Amino acid sequence: MIPFPQSAHRVSDESSLAKSILAAIPRAYAVVFYSTDVRFGWALLALSLLVPQVGLAGLLGVLLAALTAWLLGIDRSMIRSGFLLFNPLLSCSALMLMASNSGWSHSGTVLVLAAASVGSMMLTFGLQGWIGSRVGLSVQSLPSVIVTGLLHYAGLAAMGTGWSLPEPMWTQVDLRWMPEFLRAFFHAFSAMVFQSSDLVGVMIYVAFVLGSPLGGMMATIGYAVGAMTLHLLGLPTDVNGISWCGYNFLLTGVALGAGYHVPNRASLLLAVAASVVTALVAVALSVMLSRLALAPGALPYNLVVLTTMAALRLVPNPGSLLTSPWTTLQPEGVARLVQINRLRFPDFHKPALFLPCAGETVITQGFDGTLTHQGPWRHALDFEVPGGSGSWDLGDGLLQSFRIFGAPIHAPIDGTVVAVERLVPDNLPGHNNPESNWGNHVILRSTHGFHVMLSHFLRDSILVAPGQLVKAGTVLGSCGNSGRSPVPHLHVHAQAGPHVGAPTLPFVLKHYVERTSPESPPIYHLSGVPKAGSILRPANPSAALHACFTGWLPGLYHYQNGDSTEVIQLDFDESGRFRLESAAHNERLSLHLTEGVLYATPFEGHSSGVLSLLAIALARVPCIEDPQVSWQDVVPAAPFLRGHRRLFHDVCDPFLNVAVLSYRYSVSSLADGFQITADLEDSKWQDHDTPKQLIAEIRGRHAIVSLQGETCGGRKIGVKLVRY
Repeated sequence: MIPFPQSAHRVSDESSLAKSILAAIPRAYAVVFYSTDVRFGWALLALSLLVPQVGLAGLLGVLLAALTAWLLGIDRSMIRSGFLLFNPLLSCSALMLMASNSGWSHSGTVLVLAAASVGSMMLTFGLQGWIGSRVGLSVQSLPSVIVTGLLHYAGLAAMGTGWSLPEPMWTQVDLRWMPEFLRAFFHAFSAMVFQSSDLVGVMIYVAFVLGSPLGGMMATIGYAVGAMTLHLLGLPTDVNGISWCGYNFLLTGVALGAGYHVPNRASLLLAVAASVVTALVAVALSVMLSRLALAPGALPYNLVVLTTMAALRLVPNPGSLLTSPWTTLQPEGVARLVQINRLRFPDFHKPALFLPCAGETVITQGFDGTLTHQGPWRHALDFEVPGGSGSWDLGDGLLQSFRIFGAPIHAPIDGTVVAVERLVPDNLPGHNNPESNWGNHVILRSTHGFHVMLSHFLRDSILVAPGQLVKAGTVLGSCGNSGRSPVPHLHVHAQAGPHVGAPTLPFVLKHYVERTSPESPPIYHLSGVPKAGSILRPANPSAALHACFTGWLPGLYHYQNGDSTEVIQLDFDESGRFRLESAAHNERLSLHLTEGVLYATPFEGHSSGVLSLLAIALARVPCIEDPQVSWQDVVPAAPFLRGHRRLFHDVCDPFLNVAVLSYRYSVSSLADGFQITADLEDSKWQDHDTPKQLIAEIRGRHAIVSLQGETCGGRKIGVKLVRY
């Protein structure tokens, strides 16, 4: 199943056995369905107790396994995640279900259940270390299948017969007015808590869909495809004919469609194909294992999912299939997270360079330029400084008339100097030196593996030597007019190898302010490729704003939000990121400060709380202080939609373009803090409660002091810090 990351809990709680077990119980139940919804876990626990002896056996199995893992010193995060405990839950529930009609003594049953609990936990831990280290997969419910099968033979040895299933209890209500195929479908869900009740199956399905509509859809499709396969084989698909294997189909659909993979069209197709295979494997195993007096149980689903994922791990580029990041989000949130991050950070995997000049520069030739940036060297930028009497018409013919001539050139990356040329003479304006095409140059090897070449330095101005380590911003030398350079300019490109003349790589500039014309407003860009004619300058950092963010203190912050008070707990996770949590809405928001920019993770939840507003106001805040500079960012629209529109986007966004809200931001300083303004740009996804404008005031020790604004429906937004 899907392990929860360590950041899903507080490190301060690791010393508490009671808190760890309380956190683990609902997650052990929810993770059976690849769910991260704690409320769904509690619902499954409650429904399992409708057959008390079975439900209690599963719960006691979880508790005993958790205690054993704690005493053995196993990683607390694995205990709290429920990952170590769902196999003991399944093993103990299954064995109690069978033992309740076997005539076993109470002492024998207790002994077997204890062995099942501890054995399943240890087998999970051991197999996970082996399988996880080799193919990076979860052991799923394979340990419970193994332990249940082995202890089945213990029953044969002790009693001469295996365990048999008991008659259904009075709590197992069947809805016989329902069509047979629907009854069989819901029986598959009730079998997940070892029951055979139409009504229990309906309640589990409804709870699952309420927590994750997308997970419910994948489970439905997986079951439908598996049942159709049995029908095409001429096998019965009514309640009695499919209840022995139906849950395998829905688990395959959830696992491959929304568990291991980011939900999208490719994962949906994979789930469909794997469900067909699961049905075929289930039929084959039922024949083979019947000779050993065993039922296939969940073995078909385990074999198909593990085999499929192991094979995909060997494929370098498995098409559109994306491995899930295994966050604490539900499948809808994971799909939106991936799609939103693609929109917010489209250049994430490209080489990124800081501007090499400290002042304002203009791009005189960009990618695919009309002069020299062509063919293998098409990805390159030429920089000049606007103004001055020197220009492409040569002006007065003096190199000093070009404002970039002699200007300091800074390292655009952290890295190592691998090559230097410093003795090429500078040309007079209008002249070229094609024999020394690149002129005086420096080649740097980035700490990320790519190389950067800066060309046309002033003769004898280069200050670094091969082998020297440099940080971004280190002065490398001065701009000149050497090599193939009719007028002073700086040529910059990225390349894969360290050799002069190596083909260029696509790259981006990062953290810069751009004007498309002298009259246009300045726009901050996190990353991008400016076109010819763009006027650029570095996004000069604001130490005061950076200090304001880093000065936030952990603790409880009480906010007056309309007529109610909401308490937000602020602390830090293991990576030093801010973590804000609202107990009232069971919601979290993470913030992290990197390279002078504060980022908020996309919000998942409901739009009635403070965190939903902060996710917009603090989506991306560069530590710059110029009130004339603005920037743009997007946030998911679904959390701010209501009713059927929210449901539609939860289910359809993974297969379509994600619905987003686009905001324009600016920041200005106040007497004792800063003000961040977010204005909604035109968006077809806006709803009545969508914030149209938000103004956040922040202070160093007080974090967020207030949030003001209004919604698209005209409702005023007023959030104020009252106590911390």
